[in-house]
Amino acid sequence: MVRRRPWRFSSWYPFDMLISADTAGGPYLLFKPSGRRAPDRRTDADVEEDESPERSIRCRACGSEVTASRYSTERAGGHRHAFFNPHGLLFEIGLFSQAPGCLVAGRPTDEFTWFPGYLWRHALCAGCGAHLGWRFDSGDDGFFGLVLNRLVEEL
Repeated sequence: MVRRRPWRFSSWYPFDMLISADTAGGPYLLFKPSGRRAPDRRTDADVEEDESPERSIRCRACGSEVTASRYSTERAGGHRHAFFNPHGLLFEIGLFSQAPGCLVAGRPTDEFTWFPGYLWRHALCAGCGAHLGWRFDSGDDGFFGLVLNRLVEEL
C-alpha cells in the first residue's frame, strides 16, 4: 500500500530502535517501522484528504517541481526513513520511484550506503542545484531518497 502524502506524520510507532554501536563505518539507522499501528483515529478531514487529487512535490529553495505523490514507494518496511550519515548528521528521507526534477551527479558508490546492495549518487534540484537527496540503484531496481525538509507540497 502506498500512502498519500507520506511525509506527514504517520500512525506508525518506531518501536524497533536500531542505533549502531559501530562507529567505524556505515550510516546508522535511527528507527524503522515495526508494523504495529496506532489505533485508527481518522477524521472526516483525513478521509477527504485521502481522496484529494495528486499533489506535486517541489524544491523548498526554488519551487521547481521535483516529483509527485504518485511516485511514493517503500523499501525496508516503509516510505519514510531516518538515518545518520558518517558525520553524525540526521536525514529524514522519503522514497520515490521517480523524481523527474532531479539531476543525478557523482560516481555510484556503496560506501556508507543506507540500503544494503544499493549504490548511491547525489540527487540535485534541476532548477537550482540544491542537494535534495540521493539516487539508489541496484541492478534493474532504483529509487530516490529525498530529504523531506528540503521539499514542499504544492497547495
